[in-house]
Amino acid sequence: MLIWARLVVVVIFCLPLTYNQAQQVGHYLQGFTGLENGSAPPPGFYAAYAPALDLVNSFKGPNGNTIVNVDLNVVASPAVFQMTMPKKVLGGTYGWLFMVPVVNTRIVADVFNTSAQQAGLSDLYLAPIIMGWEKGKFNYTVNYGFYVPTGDFDPTSAFNPGLGFWENQIQAGTTYNIDKKKIWNASLLSTWEINASKLGEDLKPGPMVTFEYSFGRRLFKYAANVGVAGFAYQKLAPDSGSAVNPLFSGNLDRTFGAGPEFKYTSVKHHVAFDVRYEPQFGVQSRTSGNLVFISLTYLDFFPPK
Repeated sequence: MLIWARLVVVVIFCLPLTYNQAQQVGHYLQGFTGLENGSAPPPGFYAAYAPALDLVNSFKGPNGNTIVNVDLNVVASPAVFQMTMPKKVLGGTYGWLFMVPVVNTRIVADVFNTSAQQAGLSDLYLAPIIMGWEKGKFNYTVNYGFYVPTGDFDPTSAFNPGLGFWENQIQAGTTYNIDKKKIWNASLLSTWEINASKLGEDLKPGPMVTFEYSFGRRLFKYAANVGVAGFAYQKLAPDSGSAVNPLFSGNLDRTFGAGPEFKYTSVKHHVAFDVRYEPQFGVQSRTSGNLVFISLTYLDFFPPK
């Protein structure tokens, strides 16, 4: 059977370091989805702990040049609660998701001659609409959610658990089961971020888009899925407002990443585990490093009627 098709992927991974050469980041962390990310989870209840680590080693300029090397670790520790209802809606499954994230940052770098740390509750995420359909070899998903600026935010501070603005997020994707036995699979998910102005600061982040893809093979009687996952992110329009540094206004940050992933689900024990490693490359106007994702999920599938 298709196990733990996908814990719908949203995470608040707030790295709001206001570096002069960098653009304002969004709430969504590129690379947080992987294998089968174009599928909604089957009917059931899911509770997950999904830490994500951003091991930053440099800040990149508009042309991809290294502005400064740093040793910065950012850890997001979201608690995710999700449910897919058993009753069909519009011919597919309907569900919702709620996430409470905690973010911790620590920076150690010779250029600053200092060690600093900041932790706290970040911005909450609510997805009231998570739709999924299965048509032959294809699965589809369309989701809508929004981020609430509940995390601590001080526009004068370089470290903030919250980002200080509301954001709408729209996702659409598909998973393709390549062969008849559904052993080989590929997926693609797009995430669109539409942002409001920052609170207490004349700055509006530009819209952003992330495309995440994967290719995998199922093992151990479909209990495991092993493969490669990657992403491509691009800001679609520059940040606006008087708070944007005029020397770097008009910059459009971007980043790419790819790496291996392993996921395993035990229906008998109601547990799913997922780990993914994605080094970044082709980065412009933002931080660059290595991304590590781990998730441990309790799942309780609803019995079919």
